Amino acid sequence: MSVEKQAAIELSNEELDVVAGGADIFFDFTQFNSDTLLISQNTQSGPGGSSTSSTIARQRINTSAFRFIGLDV
Repeated sequence: MSVEKQAAIELSNEELDVVAGGADIFFDFTQFNSDTLLISQNTQSGPGGSSTSSTIARQRINTSAFRFIGLDV
């Protein structure tokens, strides 16, 4: 049975990265959705009488974003 002499070895940050391994992950996602509804009505009648006009407008906008950064996973 032999006993080896062991001494502590100090490593730089770059060397530790090589020894430790690992991976970095970056995930980015964005979403945009727009829904527009437009209704228009126009009613007229004869010589100088009656008139009606209507306009309805609606717009929906949905948007979202997500980002994940994982270091040394």
